Amino acid sequence: MMTSQAEDDGITTPLLPQNAERRQRNSARSSWRSGSHSSLAPPQLRRSSTREVHPPHNEVEPVLPATAIPAEQETRLHSANWACSDEEPNTWAQIRHNWREEFAECFGTFMILIFGPAVECQVSLHNHPATSSHEFTFGNYLQCRFAWAVGVAMAVWVAGGVSGGHCNPTITVALAIFRGFPARKVPSYIIAQVLGATLASLLVYANYAHSISLYEGGDHVRTVVGPHATAGLFFTLPAAGLPYINAFYTEFLASAVLVMIVLAVSDKGNLAPPRGTMPFAMFLALLGIGSALGVNTGYAMNAARDTGPRIALSIAGYGKDVWLHDGLYWLWAPWGAATIGGVVGALVYDAFIYTGRDSPLNKPRRGGNKDTPF
Repeated sequence: MMTSQAEDDGITTPLLPQNAERRQRNSARSSWRSGSHSSLAPPQLRRSSTREVHPPHNEVEPVLPATAIPAEQETRLHSANWACSDEEPNTWAQIRHNWREEFAECFGTFMILIFGPAVECQVSLHNHPATSSHEFTFGNYLQCRFAWAVGVAMAVWVAGGVSGGHCNPTITVALAIFRGFPARKVPSYIIAQVLGATLASLLVYANYAHSISLYEGGDHVRTVVGPHATAGLFFTLPAAGLPYINAFYTEFLASAVLVMIVLAVSDKGNLAPPRGTMPFAMFLALLGIGSALGVNTGYAMNAARDTGPRIALSIAGYGKDVWLHDGLYWLWAPWGAATIGGVVGALVYDAFIYTGRDSPLNKPRRGGNKDTPF
């Protein structure tokens, strides 16, 4: 690393290669603030060089948060602080290191449930002027699909570079079976996902508790089914009159499609999106699935996204119907149908498209001649 002597104190400070003049300028500003100039005399206006005023594009410094920069890089708007220290990490840093993937899964799933139930509450609770404190309609069905898709995109941005951005037990199980994801990590990932969904649901409920009371008809009235039920704004239920076999099939199909898309966009042998753009691909996937397959069951496809809100509403006083309605729907649809559908979707993709040898379907044949075509 290049260094330079500060003119007024002789301390050696780290520099970027192009920052020597800027350091001298900052030193002059510091001396002015410290009182080395007369308090009545204005600072002299320094004329910047042409190179400073019109810097080449490759010398323009990155600036947080618009541009990611290494922690150890010094810029005019970023101090490296302790980034170059070789001292032992503190206790919290050690804890975070051991559980960083799970924390990422927790807060990634948190993002899904911050956007999803919140938009459902905003649209549904404020869409009936006769039973609402609001006079206007705030949104529609398509707005809800967009917000859920935004939540999934934000989840992948929050967690993708740390844990892979599963944020869904269906994805975690599929990757454990077909992509070598460690089986020992499956329980901790799923627990983290459910915790994130629960926390977000509690926060959204607190935000809309007043509107929920107005819509339900009282501060102590909370229902799962009925004309003014609000539980369905947080977790999924089958549409009224829909046969259970159709509900199971809808969750199965939507989850299979979701996992096929996830495996396709993460396949280097296919048309994988550029680094950092996976969230946008998932935005499109969720927007399409929700718009096409959402009406029957609310397209859970994600047991954490469904179970977390149920835990939150149980805490909020919605009663045992949160778990018992529709023959334990939460167990056989968002958990059962979604997981089975995800596994089948991964099986179909690997059987007919994927060529990577990390899949069990591409396991080499033992004792065979590697030059034989079959």
